[in-house]
Order: sequence, then C-alpha cells, then structure tokens
Amino acid sequence: MAKEEEKDQYSVEVREATKGGDDYQEEHYDFDTPEEVKKFIKNDLSEDERVHSVLFYRAGTNSDPKDVTRQFR
Repeated sequence: MAKEEEKDQYSVEVREATKGGDDYQEEHYDFDTPEEVKKFIKNDLSEDERVHSVLFYRAGTNSDPKDVTRQFR
C-alpha cells in the first residue's frame, strides 16, 4: 500500500453570530490550496457567516501554523 503524500494545508475558521449577537458558532474547513480557500470564501459563505481566520500548515506539520488571514481579506 502506497503512503499518501503529505500536503500543505489551509484551515479556515468561519463564525456565525447567534440570535442577539451575544455569541457565535464556529466551523472549520480544510483546503489544499489558496485557490480553494478563495473559491470557498467567494461562493460558499452565507451572508451571516464571516471568516475569522485562515491558518497555513506546512506539509507534515499539525502545529505552529502561520496566520495568513490577511491574504484572503
């Protein structure tokens, strides 16, 4: 069985305010490329959802991500 190649990963945290705006719900989505992140932000968020952060993880790592949120604003 071949070992799957490790890839860079982008983790997007999306927040949606609850009724009254006192709290929020969050969801996390993972993507392989910045193009996939841009497409998701442009096409798949509802009007009540906002991108809170986009973190970049180098291939083979699952800690110490780089915050690249500004690249997607």
